[in-house]
Amino acid sequence: MDLQKMAALGAQAAAGGIVAAWFGFLYVIRPVPTGGIDHALWQVAAYSTVVLFGLLALVHLYFAAQLKRGADSIRG
Repeated sequence: MDLQKMAALGAQAAAGGIVAAWFGFLYVIRPVPTGGIDHALWQVAAYSTVVLFGLLALVHLYFAAQLKRGADSIRG
């Protein structure tokens, strides 16, 4: 297995890890009966952070697709 294919697999794994980190972040900041933020602020935090985490995951998937196509598809 050549280096580009392994790098593509790593980028795909990173994208999955970023999505898992977002779910972990949502779990940590969830509203609890003993305190913390209320449900409305939790939703605002969830919606605003999905953009950040989602873009990071999409960029990693784009890099993985680029690496799978081979060196000819990478410009620069």
